[in-house]
Amino acid sequence: MALGLVVAIGAALVFAGGGGESVVGTNTLINPPGVITVNNSPNVVRDPEDGDRLVVTHRIDRPGFSALMEWSEDGGTTWQPTALPLPPGTPACAASPERTPCPFAPDAAFGPDGTLYVLYVSLEGNGNTPGALWLARSFDGGRTLDPPVEVAGELTFQPRIAVDPEGTVHLIWLAAEAVGLNQLTGPARIVAARSTDGGRTFSAPVPVSDADRERVGAASPVIDADGALVVLYQDLLRNRRDAEGLEGPVAEDPFALVVTRSDDGGQSFTTGVEVEPELVPTKRFLIFLPDFPSLTAGPDGVLYVAWTDGRGGDEDVLIRRSSDGGATWSEPVQVNDNAAGDGTAQYLPRLSVAPGGRVDVLFYDRRADPANTMTEVYLASSDDEAGTFTNQRVSSVAFDSSVGPTFGPAYGTDFGTRLGLTSNDDRAYAAWTDTRLGNQDTGRQDVFGATISLGSGGRLSVLLPVLAVLVLIGAAGAWLLRRRARATPAAPGEPT
Repeated sequence: MALGLVVAIGAALVFAGGGGESVVGTNTLINPPGVITVNNSPNVVRDPEDGDRLVVTHRIDRPGFSALMEWSEDGGTTWQPTALPLPPGTPACAASPERTPCPFAPDAAFGPDGTLYVLYVSLEGNGNTPGALWLARSFDGGRTLDPPVEVAGELTFQPRIAVDPEGTVHLIWLAAEAVGLNQLTGPARIVAARSTDGGRTFSAPVPVSDADRERVGAASPVIDADGALVVLYQDLLRNRRDAEGLEGPVAEDPFALVVTRSDDGGQSFTTGVEVEPELVPTKRFLIFLPDFPSLTAGPDGVLYVAWTDGRGGDEDVLIRRSSDGGATWSEPVQVNDNAAGDGTAQYLPRLSVAPGGRVDVLFYDRRADPANTMTEVYLASSDDEAGTFTNQRVSSVAFDSSVGPTFGPAYGTDFGTRLGLTSNDDRAYAAWTDTRLGNQDTGRQDVFGATISLGSGGRLSVLLPVLAVLVLIGAAGAWLLRRRARATPAAPGEPT
């Protein structure tokens, strides 16, 4: 009886957790179509109260600098746009053909009650620099946005947002003191402000980056399993060339990735810990629009950091993990599973962790093109806390990474600063920059998205080999009991 129960439970668990191979849904155009428009740098967030409600924010770089938000209530099958509001009288930027206000560099996060917070700057003047930092709220999943609140003033670069389980809204940005043409000409530091009243008012900014780190940027916040605010940022170390926008090739010296945390709700931050002290850069770091490394937190308290690295001779995606709140970190693991040193690029990773613990990494990939130009999008997934990964192509066609605007030969084509990814236990939703509808003449870039069905997606898949052994043991035990019963002589008067 007991062995039969073990067999039944084990078999049920095995079949329930099978999940099958991942299935990629239709690649869908997210932004409104335009002949020469340039849409890139998507971020995607999911409503905690409705898994089918998704919101994407992204930059627009042409015909003028701007930004847009799209929302979906059917899991990403269809999308509708919502403009990012700015108050009357907001100055215009030079990159606006109609000389209208220019929202830019948007980020978004849902609060635990389903409130959507959208953060962005307004660009102003001939230099197209941030004139103010704004936060708008939506109480209907992105259909409408309330008038925005001004959080901070000018020269607020690279804004990012996170909301903790208590509903505290945390904002992170690079605060500069002076700028020139595509460069910072004075000190800059990463700072944080918080709101405990639902985004109506904010505290004064407090420092996030260490005071002795003079060349920092590309900060990313996350709330860990304990509710602490953790921030990842990049330190350019000795590299003045990128920090100050000087002419020249890719930096010869390494960069560092640094993590700091706040255990008091964003009021103060610890001294930074170097997650990766020897990041080998593969391209110029544009301080106004940097490529963001990625940080995420698992449900069991594990932190993950992923980035692009050139230590193998070409661009690869590497990942480290920490199980002690960021104090120590594992050795790096390569996420992309193509042949090492094959001369193709895998870059700009975006991390997400499903509630069951599966780690997903979305990235651009050129493994199919020896010329290292035609690009695809891949999702790598791990059920063993980033120990090993399986890679799955997400984009249905390859697209040309040389199509789009450029900041000059040293920087190459601008493909945006990030990708979008959100994961739950049975699927992930990915968003990326794509040029399949453009060419060299139009320079068109669009934001595409797709759902990837991933089965159970939790820790159950890690237990499948153990469960299979239990099933075999149960079956063997039942067979032995039946054989022993047949071999036992029947008592007088008992049927044989």
